[in-house]
Amino acid sequence: MKTDIHVLFISACTADETVLTTLLGKERLGQEIRISASRNAQAFFDAVHSEELYQVIVIDDRQPWATWQSVVETCAKSRPNALLVLLGANHRDDRQESALTAGIAAVYPRTSAGLIALAKLVSKLAVQGGSFSLRMDRQLADAKKEDSPEQERERLAYAVSHDLQDPLQLARRYAEVLDEDFEDALGDSGAKVLGHLKFNLNRTQEMLDELLDYSRLQNAKPDLQPVDFNELLDEVVDLYRLSIEEVGATINCQHSLPTLIVDRRQFQRVFQNLIGNAIKFRSERPLRITVRAQRVRNEWRIGVKDNGIGIAEQDAGRIFEMFERSAGSEDHPGTGMGLAICKRILQNHGGKIWVRSSPGSGSVFIFSVPQAGDSATLTGG
Repeated sequence: MKTDIHVLFISACTADETVLTTLLGKERLGQEIRISASRNAQAFFDAVHSEELYQVIVIDDRQPWATWQSVVETCAKSRPNALLVLLGANHRDDRQESALTAGIAAVYPRTSAGLIALAKLVSKLAVQGGSFSLRMDRQLADAKKEDSPEQERERLAYAVSHDLQDPLQLARRYAEVLDEDFEDALGDSGAKVLGHLKFNLNRTQEMLDELLDYSRLQNAKPDLQPVDFNELLDEVVDLYRLSIEEVGATINCQHSLPTLIVDRRQFQRVFQNLIGNAIKFRSERPLRITVRAQRVRNEWRIGVKDNGIGIAEQDAGRIFEMFERSAGSEDHPGTGMGLAICKRILQNHGGKIWVRSSPGSGSVFIFSVPQAGDSATLTGG
């Protein structure tokens, strides 16, 4: 059962009001969640004595025109059926403890975590509609095997990347509020600091997005189908066409690539990461990228060779781990997740990926794709 929820925010800070409105909009699950704000005494009394139905009233304890106790008392008398929530300081002091006995149902700190928790509470109220069941679902009642350490790590990676999205989005929203509403007050030095903050928040967002993609790949069953790797490579080259022309790079195949039974979308990403890295880590020489394939017993091996800056021997294995980058790559954009994602995709197909390289001499990235019997063939001419 889903119920419309109307929230009255007795606000003392327009930034908190903006962020809470954004979070409530994100938490909407098909039901209507509306928020109205009262920023002064007249607006407050007009709201609590109106005919509007408020299921939740959020009270900031910093009102300049009244004490929070008097605001709570008025709300409790005029809106006895509303859920009263207090936004207080970052820690729970005696004042907030006393709020719980004054008609307040919950106290949240005025922090990112507090506002996120408040938005989730409102969303749950709307979804549950005031009713709940104590019945245990059969699938939860059935005994489960304990997760292996690898499964636990995968679950942890997904949980971390997913659950950090909300506070990160909140921090980015606060940065936008500072940029939009306090630009003049910040001055040149403040604007510079804010610019660094926004840059690092965006970089963190990229890293979380990559980690979430990586976690999804851990549990993703490949959509196997015949894929012509000649066509796949052409598609990726077209994606990088502007960059290739800009740096004067050339890409060629030594001979035709095979058609393999793989997940097309996943292997497009493998080629994108390898071609993109070759462009990113090129040397001062004109970039040359060569792709070749070879059948070795029951697998196909495909290599992508470049003449870029190369990789030190001690980094050859480490660069395939999450957020790891080779020495000298600090000045280049990226999160250090591309090759880890390639490794996961190859593992999903029973294959491997490795590199042969040395500084200054370029790199050869090789990946293997097992193919049973005659399931893979050469195509093209």
